[in-house]
Amino acid sequence: MQNFLHNFLLCKSPLKDEHSFLRATVVEGALSIFSLFFPFFALFNLLILERNQVAFLNTIAFFLSIFLLFYFKRTNKLAQVAKFSTCLLIIFLLLFVYYSQSDHFALVWTIFLPLYAMFANGKREGLRASLLFYSILFIITYQGIGIWENGNWIFTDWIRLVLASLLMLYTVYLIESTYETYEKKLSLASKKEQKLIEKLSKLSVTDPLTELYNRRYYDDIIETMIAVSKRNRQCINFFILDIDFFKSYNDYYGHKKGDEVLHLIAQLVKKNIQRSNDFVFRLGGEEFAGILISDEKEKAQQWIAQLCTKIEALKLEHKQSLCSPYVTVSIGISSKCADEEFSAKELYLEADKALYEAKLKGRNQTQIAN
Repeated sequence: MQNFLHNFLLCKSPLKDEHSFLRATVVEGALSIFSLFFPFFALFNLLILERNQVAFLNTIAFFLSIFLLFYFKRTNKLAQVAKFSTCLLIIFLLLFVYYSQSDHFALVWTIFLPLYAMFANGKREGLRASLLFYSILFIITYQGIGIWENGNWIFTDWIRLVLASLLMLYTVYLIESTYETYEKKLSLASKKEQKLIEKLSKLSVTDPLTELYNRRYYDDIIETMIAVSKRNRQCINFFILDIDFFKSYNDYYGHKKGDEVLHLIAQLVKKNIQRSNDFVFRLGGEEFAGILISDEKEKAQQWIAQLCTKIEALKLEHKQSLCSPYVTVSIGISSKCADEEFSAKELYLEADKALYEAKLKGRNQTQIAN
């Protein structure tokens, strides 16, 4: 209770959320107006018109409006405050009409109910609240026929009230329906735009053929990955993988089959190197690369080296290969731990040199940089 009073009196600004800005503006604005005008109405009814009951209602409405305004600013619970304030407005207006009857144009204030109910709650909830309000209002005003205004409130006046109220309700409902339709279309367009942006963003860092990250993304993150490995006191393992005699494969089988081989190998590498902090790239042509962060570099090197065996096990025919009847790869690995000083360029050059050594020694194998 003490914390609640403390937070209430501090009246911190509401946090941003997903509620409609317009509805929030309507609720906050209406509660602010209520807080300003109800004291005036209370004094006016008490001192000028000498209607104590109505003045008492105005006073109660003033304090409730203040409470709801502060509560909304503190919690930003728009739906809850909108419904509660609508209920309070319904009760207040019905009691106001009952005690004021039709004196001093008291019924004029009822036109604000559907406006507030629908703009604050949406067309469905607002329509329900408005229909409930008008149903009770029509019963109260019907019972006043021949009694209110010293008997001058007649059936014709009641019919005018009903027709005017229903026309107002219909008009507000149309406005709110139009707004909600527009809001849905705008939201849908915004979602489509966001998906397009995400798609374009993905395309900018992804190789379309293999669906792996591209060289550009490698250049973007390599420095970050080195920093992460050092901060976590881990090792970074970088490898370059090259398909053996791939130019000969393309010349013999055609570029379409060559693209299929690139895609199959890319998916196999991606499947075997798939932890959240592992990355696989297509650097260009038949050359791939990968980054693995690990606690023990030997285990990571063994895991990378097995890619040679797994790719050859695909048994993709390669009659032009000089080292195997199937498609094979050569891999160069460079591993650096947190206590070593090195740059991204040095890491890359060491892996590239190890790859060159693997090719010199007959291909279809893995070499680790010294």
